[in-house]
This record gives sequence, C-alpha cells and structure tokens, in this order.
Amino acid sequence: METILLDFNRIPVLDKEDNQKVFQEILDMRNIWLARTNWHPALEIAGPDSDIEKYVHYYTLGATMYMDARDRGWELYKKLQKMYNRVLWKRLGWLYDTFIEELQKEVGECEYDSSLGLPGFHIYEFEDAPDSRKHHRCLHYDGQWWWGKKHFQKKYLDVDYQNQLSYTFTIKSPHNGSAIALWNLPPKSQRKAYHIQQRYYHPIIERYQTLAYVEEIKKNKVIEDPWKFDLFEDDGPLDKYMPYIIPHLEGHSFYYYGMTMHQMILGDSFKKGDYRITFQGHGLKCDGKWRLFW
Repeated sequence: METILLDFNRIPVLDKEDNQKVFQEILDMRNIWLARTNWHPALEIAGPDSDIEKYVHYYTLGATMYMDARDRGWELYKKLQKMYNRVLWKRLGWLYDTFIEELQKEVGECEYDSSLGLPGFHIYEFEDAPDSRKHHRCLHYDGQWWWGKKHFQKKYLDVDYQNQLSYTFTIKSPHNGSAIALWNLPPKSQRKAYHIQQRYYHPIIERYQTLAYVEEIKKNKVIEDPWKFDLFEDDGPLDKYMPYIIPHLEGHSFYYYGMTMHQMILGDSFKKGDYRITFQGHGLKCDGKWRLFW
C-alpha cells in the first residue's frame, strides 16, 4: 500500500480584473446553471421547517462525478460532460490554461482528462439571512474518483487512488467571508495552516475557529456518510479537535491532497446580492501525471 500523503497550499491564479471577467462570464451563463438540492447540515439540525431554502440557492456549472454519476448514472454524467465541456472551454478556455499552468508549479505535471467533466463551478446565491447563524457542510474526506473507478481502471495502467488532489479556486466570496475548515491535522500541517492564516488573515477565522464551533459540530455529529466515524474520542477538553480555518480569497486557489478531513464554510449574515462561487475539481495521479476532472 502506498503512503497516504497529506499536503495543502494556497496559490494566486488571477488578478482582480481577470477574476471579475470570470465572474461576469458565469453570470452570463446563468441559463445553463443546474439547480441542486440545497444539501446542508443545518437542514437536518433545524428540522423540516428550516427556512434556509428561502435565502440560500445552490447551483452547479459543469458535470459533477460525485452528484451526476453517483445519483443519476454514468450515461447522464457523460451527456452532461460533453455539453458542459464544450461550453466551458469555449467561454473560459483561457482560465483553464491559466489554472493548470499555476497548479503544475506546485504539484507537478497535470492535464485535463478529456473524457471526464472539466473542473466546474459551485454557485451559491444568497438573499438576506434572517439571523447570524453559521452555515457549513459536513466534515468529510474526498473520494469522488470512486464514481469513475471503472473509467480509471480501463484508461490507465497505474492509478494512485489514495492521494486524490482537490482544489477550490475562489471567484466570488460573500461580503462576510467564506472558508474551508481543516480538521484533525498532524502537528506539521497545523504549523503550515497557521502560517497561511497569518499571511491571509480574515475575521472569519475568529468566528469559526472556536471551542463553541467545535462543540456545535460534536453535538450535531456533522460528519458525512459514509464516514460516520467518531472524531471525538472522549468527553475531555475540545481544544485538541480545533480546526484550522483557511479563508477564501478571490483569485486564489486552495489545493490539498491525501486524506485531509475538511469542511466547507459557507459563511453567515448573508446579504441579498452575495455570491459564493468557486472553481472546483479533483485529480488522480495516473501513469505518473495528475489527471484533472470533476
């Protein structure tokens, strides 16, 4: 069995002007945004009468292996892949070229797997939030390749399934910030996360990197299937479980690979007109090269 790697970093990709161009292109493609069920832990916590759907609207732009192939089958995924890849490459080909050029400087040789969905976009559109409650998703490990395993087995000779690469490139963040939370990091990784926080400070760190937030996660068991493991070993002090909050920064991408337990932080206190838009994707090292997909 190969060693399970664990690494992450933040990289600048676009300047403010180019990032705004991408944002406008995404808005211009609104007619092909795909509305998604607003899967969110708070729905389970708040119960069936939750009002989240009234002010949090969730879409994707692109074919997603972990939703389309998993929930609706490989044939539909391939149909969406062909349609979205054609449109995204035509409208934003320059973005895909720029992103892969910057990513390769960090992780080594990469290429888009042309027979899979291109990295695409998570789009959250917000109305005024009724209160300041925190919005987040479940803790989880990435393993999206599972839904395309037959493809990787057929196309490549040597595939490293243990060290999936994931990246979240922020195009737009809500006015009060958004972030990714990294949980259960070993000491070396904690130091690296701390240095990233110091370099790219945002007040969202202080709102979510707290004992109260850890207590909320523990109380509500906000851990995604199929990883319903017990992160909290005992009823002792919660300090040792403290996550590291890495703020999103428009024009920058955060990447990670290996078994990195993480969590999407949507944010809080949204205002009408806020968006959280991220360029999302994954990669597997196949025959010595990162093959990127969504």
